[in-house]
Amino acid sequence: MKTFNDTSESDRLNQTAASSESQNVYLTISSPGLLDTLTFRPIPRQKPGVGEVEIEVSATGLNFKEVLLALGLVPVPNDFNFKFGLECVGKITALGEGVESLAIGDEVIAFGTSCFSRFITTSAQLVASKPAHLSLEEAATIPVAFVTAYYALIKLGKLRQGERILIHSAAGGVGMAAVQIAQWIGAEIFATAGNDEKREFLRSLGIQQVMDSRSLTFADEVMKRTEGKGVDVVLNSLGGEFIAKSLAVLGRYGRFLEIGQRDILNNSQLGLQPFEKRLSFFAIQVEPELPNFSELWREVVKHFNNKNFTPLPHQVFPISEIVRAFEYMTAAKHIGKIVISWQDKREVEVEKNNVLTSPSPQFFAKALPIKFIENGLLPSEGINVFRRILESKLPQVLVSTRDLTTLIARHNSDSILSFSETGEKANLSQAIHPRPELSNAYIPPLNELEETIANIWQKFLGVKQVGIYDNFFELGGHSLLATQVIAQMRLAIKMDLPLSILFDAPTIAEISQYIEKIRLTTKKFQAPINTELDDRMEIEL
Repeated sequence: MKTFNDTSESDRLNQTAASSESQNVYLTISSPGLLDTLTFRPIPRQKPGVGEVEIEVSATGLNFKEVLLALGLVPVPNDFNFKFGLECVGKITALGEGVESLAIGDEVIAFGTSCFSRFITTSAQLVASKPAHLSLEEAATIPVAFVTAYYALIKLGKLRQGERILIHSAAGGVGMAAVQIAQWIGAEIFATAGNDEKREFLRSLGIQQVMDSRSLTFADEVMKRTEGKGVDVVLNSLGGEFIAKSLAVLGRYGRFLEIGQRDILNNSQLGLQPFEKRLSFFAIQVEPELPNFSELWREVVKHFNNKNFTPLPHQVFPISEIVRAFEYMTAAKHIGKIVISWQDKREVEVEKNNVLTSPSPQFFAKALPIKFIENGLLPSEGINVFRRILESKLPQVLVSTRDLTTLIARHNSDSILSFSETGEKANLSQAIHPRPELSNAYIPPLNELEETIANIWQKFLGVKQVGIYDNFFELGGHSLLATQVIAQMRLAIKMDLPLSILFDAPTIAEISQYIEKIRLTTKKFQAPINTELDDRMEIEL
């Protein structure tokens, strides 16, 4: 979220909201896929209606789904006023008619649809009193993670003492909540995680059976450690081949609890042969519309009041570093939850709505101060101005194709650089470790296409050498890094590759074969393109 530092207050496109802490703002994104276009915009506070309450937000939990929305991997509603935030902790500031179980000033935990706002109004049925022994940030780790895990394991999975459960990605928010619930029940836990640090953390919790979530060898390990009997329940968030392998480790009458969405949205095919073992498959999406959701939510909070469960490990970011928090989750290094603190609400940068929506001739004078025209614009500032021009509702905008493409490509490249734990951008052009020991030999790229893909992998994975038969995930890749790599491959080869390609074809050789096949097919049906004309074209938007 960059700001223009013009000396004239009236001409600023962004301003710090320090005039009144009672002003409401909400978080939205202007360009899904570019995290630095996350921005706060002003919005009126909503008076609570019948059965509703208004809450001043103190802390908000960040969820994987919101990161996918921001990265453009899940369609963002085509709505200028789209808002992020599924859960929060705060203090009640107003009550609607008929609300008797809560009082103004109560500290509460809540579900909502705009919890990355300074004030939210939500149904009192989605609000519970905060357990007194928990801090605000600790309480923010509870709603989504624990309600999802509790509903999956207790209500659907019917997990019982002495049963075996496989929990994939067990170091994440829902995964760690599931670990606590399974331990409370007395189940035997098999867990997977994506790196050594996370696996060691799970072992420190007393879990003896810990495996790699990035390798399909987990299935053989589970069957070996259970003497071929398998497990009773699987809590799955992995995709592709991992689903079939996870079904294969279920014993007779096993229950498969699917909390991932990618394969469901992609209509992925699933063989039915494993269901000969009388398996049950549950696709789980916990949301307030779920029948008896309020009772489920209060049941979870009661367990915290009774100290059966404890808050998740978490990392706190101030609200002023909201972009960095999203970027940190994309790196998939965190354990437990990421929580955003609203402790100093004056740090929020608010984007003026009137500049964005005004189509008047004065728009350009306000949007582009003279000193910026004289000195030129940085690429990121140019993108910011371009977005505002498009949002101005002017009838026509002409843009040079070549210059715009270069600008966007450079900006995209800058915006997806991974962040280290200190928040500094990693230098993707500098390899940080040699090629790991793999079961396959190193075979270098054999043509220009394979070399192009290998260079992209080397930069993002930090590996000095990548062979064409090396598995992306065995090299240290993960699902969120995959989305960034795919974005760069799309730019480099100028082809709209599917988001699932790294899961379906995890080696450079397989991807290269896929691309060449598409190119061959396209050549048969397309006429030659006049590239000279294309370079001179201007595009009307």
